[in-house]
Amino acid sequence: MKTNAKELGVEYLIWQGKIWSVARSAEGWRIYDGGGMHDPAAITGGHYDHLHFTVANN
Repeated sequence: MKTNAKELGVEYLIWQGKIWSVARSAEGWRIYDGGGMHDPAAITGGHYDHLHFTVANN
């Protein structure tokens, strides 16, 4: 998904406690802080048990 993010319309990915976004792709994977809604240390809140992705509304 990261490799083809622009073609797929992906805005950002969250996985294994890290976040990557098209807008800040030069920074690579960054530590995910939970976005104020999730506990980033928790299995689900830190997205350790699944991949979260958000796509643009086209």
